[in-house]
Amino acid sequence: MSTRLRDFVDQFNCFFVTTTFNDWMPLFINDNYYLLVIDSLKFCLNKYKAEIIAYVLMPNHIHLVLFYTDKIDLSGFMRDFKKYTSSKIRQQLFKEGREKELEELRYIRYGQMFKIWKDRFDAVVIRNKNVLVTKMKYIHNNPVKKGLVEREKDWKYSSSSFYLTGKEGIIPITHAWKIIN
Repeated sequence: MSTRLRDFVDQFNCFFVTTTFNDWMPLFINDNYYLLVIDSLKFCLNKYKAEIIAYVLMPNHIHLVLFYTDKIDLSGFMRDFKKYTSSKIRQQLFKEGREKELEELRYIRYGQMFKIWKDRFDAVVIRNKNVLVTKMKYIHNNPVKKGLVEREKDWKYSSSSFYLTGKEGIIPITHAWKIIN
């Protein structure tokens, strides 16, 4: 990325982020896997001085709206998050004897034995309130669209319930209107 573009991107501190399990494998098999990812998110939020505005954890991918309160280091956040969760998910698969999933994730290249996440992640800079609202609606409707629940607020691993009922969920949320003028 050119320096000029990097300087432009650094002016914004809110991002819509998507990352996917390798080959879109549904690795959120049970609550244990979701909790591993949630713990890592909480750690990275603290380490990188970021806040979650909205999220959804789907069986094979996640969407986040991240807001930075300090220096922006989205690449560092995602690197640490994916590295830690890769190790923990693999360990959990071994612990539960999930040989089929482990075999599908086997990937021997450059000293790596298993591939949990796709190499890259997508990030869109959120520049205004309209884009933020659009991304939040997309995130919250994702479980309904995929047929996992009938109503957005019923998906346990989403910030939708927080916005519809005000009840805090399993991941701390900063309300969107606190950051958007």
